[in-house]
Amino acid sequence: MKATEAPTMCHPDWNRFRSRVIAAVTDVDAQMQQLGKSLNYEGLTCEVAPRLGLKVDTPDDFAVLEKLVRAVRPIAEDALRCTREEQGGQFALLLL
Repeated sequence: MKATEAPTMCHPDWNRFRSRVIAAVTDVDAQMQQLGKSLNYEGLTCEVAPRLGLKVDTPDDFAVLEKLVRAVRPIAEDALRCTREEQGGQFALLLL
């Protein structure tokens, strides 16, 4: 599916899709932290798209997904912060 065809706020599957995007962003951010690296929004978007099964072949597709990634990244960062606090700063992450 193309990113421009993904559910939007008015779609019945929006909450489920948004949760998947948040989970994918969280996973990528956690991997990057474990590797001691970081990604800008463009790189993060490129990493998240295949995890969601989305094609970002056109500038419009990329722009749509990047806007969503920008919107949910603070939620993902907060989830990682909470996990670190709950785990005393240590948690296992399997890199694929």
